[in-house]
Amino acid sequence: MVLGVVLAIGIGIYNENADKCCYNYNNSDIMNLSRTAIMGIVLIVCLCAPVMAAEKVISGPPDLRVGIEGSNEYYPDTMVTIPVKVENIGTIDFSSQNPDNVAREDRPNTAKNVVVTLGDGTAPVSVKTDSQLVGDIAGGARTMAPFEVRINDGAPAGTYVLPVTLEYTYLYHANEFSNDALKYEYRTKEETLSLEIVIKPDVQVTVLSADVTELNAGTEGYLAVSVQNSGQDTGQQATLILSSVSGSPVAPTDGSYFIGEFAPGETVTANFRVAASKDASGSSYPMNVVVTYENSEGDKVTSKPVTIGIPVGEEITFEVVSESYMMYPAEKGTIEVVYKNTGGATAYDAISRISAVDPFTSNDDTAYLGDLAPGETFTAHYHVSVSGDATIKAYGLDTEIRYKDSLKNSVISDPMKAKVTVQSRSGLGTVLTNPIVITVLIFAILGAGYYLYQQRKQKQQ
Repeated sequence: MVLGVVLAIGIGIYNENADKCCYNYNNSDIMNLSRTAIMGIVLIVCLCAPVMAAEKVISGPPDLRVGIEGSNEYYPDTMVTIPVKVENIGTIDFSSQNPDNVAREDRPNTAKNVVVTLGDGTAPVSVKTDSQLVGDIAGGARTMAPFEVRINDGAPAGTYVLPVTLEYTYLYHANEFSNDALKYEYRTKEETLSLEIVIKPDVQVTVLSADVTELNAGTEGYLAVSVQNSGQDTGQQATLILSSVSGSPVAPTDGSYFIGEFAPGETVTANFRVAASKDASGSSYPMNVVVTYENSEGDKVTSKPVTIGIPVGEEITFEVVSESYMMYPAEKGTIEVVYKNTGGATAYDAISRISAVDPFTSNDDTAYLGDLAPGETFTAHYHVSVSGDATIKAYGLDTEIRYKDSLKNSVISDPMKAKVTVQSRSGLGTVLTNPIVITVLIFAILGAGYYLYQQRKQKQQ
């Protein structure tokens, strides 16, 4: 009807222009007016066409399918994200354009307000994500719903089915009351589909024991680790690796042990050298154990880290426990310094050294102490000279001990102070140490001796 009106208007415009051409217009003007009229008609038809007819479709309900985007293979004892793909393959069976039909807002094959729920089923997993609303899914469209899933520790290898429940509504029927009125009838549907996942076999490390030998702060020691393959895969070219944890004062000196073939249930014991910094003392610190290997498919794989505790003994320390040694100016003597092992382990082949500084000198400044167990003491002797102009006061001479730990590593202790007090002589001691007095005494003794000699000679005559 609209199209007829438009055509009539166009024809009228054309005829009117044709009549006018007989009187006032030339041929060129007539052609221009005709083209303008035709273009106007076409434009009006294009603008009116969308509202002239409405689509009528016949189809079945939505047809939903589920799957996993990407790989569906996972390892035990891992937290994974499973991207569940929901696809609507429902199609339109019949479609027509009729100017008397009212345009519909929904199609029968559209799944509306779709809610996706992933279940555990009988699989050794635990789904951590709740149900998800993914909205409308039209025919031929798809959407994604990611779910966080925990694959259980020790989950047997195999193929498992997870149930996926879909809840949605769809247009069941539309009744047309007039050219401009429709009544919609919707239905709700719930269906459960199957989603397959594969749990792959792997090598899993179980630490059976971790024994530490003579590891103290500031030293090295031995760590014996026994591990078992508690997984279901045989690792080829397997290597047991020990690694430090960030911030820990304990680290391996040599951190790898080649195993070779590592079959399920097999047990291996490896010895490592580990070192503890001086910051570690009297506590236990973490360290990680993993196995790198080639799996049954030839891929390089690293097992999940297992954290073990490494106990560290107290640092080996020493103290000077002797009292201050007394000396006089211009004296040569042997001072005694008593050392005590106040730490938590034995110091082997210990050698002490003293630093003699002005006003002291020494040609024998070292002493061999031997092995010092915790709590043991040893007395060292040093030959020391004091200058004659030494200031009368208490002095502290630097001393230290060089020793070996249990792995024969050389270690130097923290500096200590050996106390020596220089004191002045008093009374007879002062007189006897005066050079002038000593000279007079020498001449007096010599004179007395000569006098006695002459007296004895005269008596003999």
